[in-house]
Amino acid sequence: MGVDKIVLRAILSTLAAVALLFVFMISALVFIYPATMMEITYDLGMDSASIDFAETAYERSDEVYYIAYATEVAIGIDDYASIEACGERFIADEHFTEFCANKQMPDGVTMEYSQYIYGQVCVSKYILGDKTGAINRSVELVGASFPQNNAMVAVLVNAMAAGDTASKNAIVAQMQTMQANQDELGLSATDQAYLSNVLTMATK
Repeated sequence: MGVDKIVLRAILSTLAAVALLFVFMISALVFIYPATMMEITYDLGMDSASIDFAETAYERSDEVYYIAYATEVAIGIDDYASIEACGERFIADEHFTEFCANKQMPDGVTMEYSQYIYGQVCVSKYILGDKTGAINRSVELVGASFPQNNAMVAVLVNAMAAGDTASKNAIVAQMQTMQANQDELGLSATDQAYLSNVLTMATK
């Protein structure tokens, strides 16, 4: 065997070993360190994979940060199915309220982070075709309050933009019921005024 062939075989063997090591390292990251892969894939623009890794990290650690991360990435790419699925898991987490309380919204944004997530989940449900479910879920999430830019308003705005009169009327009816019972619900003066303004906008 010539010297050139021996050198070539040595080079190929080295490259094969490097390739196997690389595959092993990637496999280890995928199966052992999903949180790391979550960030790597996001930085590479692989948003759907990043969502999957974030969900896996959440399932293994039960840390609310990871499901919040998955939800926010899904919102960023308008992946409505993932927004709904991840968002509902996020909302159901026992640390959701605490996490939202520590989350800063950008300057000039007049809504709480929790209302932002509620709205995204309900609008995603609406866009995916579950209009009745979106309305009912928005009412559940608003509860006995009517904060700025809440989920009911988010669904209403989307229904109006889509020319969906049936959904618009259904959610307006829910708001009118809230208005009729606002004293019993204990709505604050601010909430009452906002509810009145929204109904005026929707029914004029």
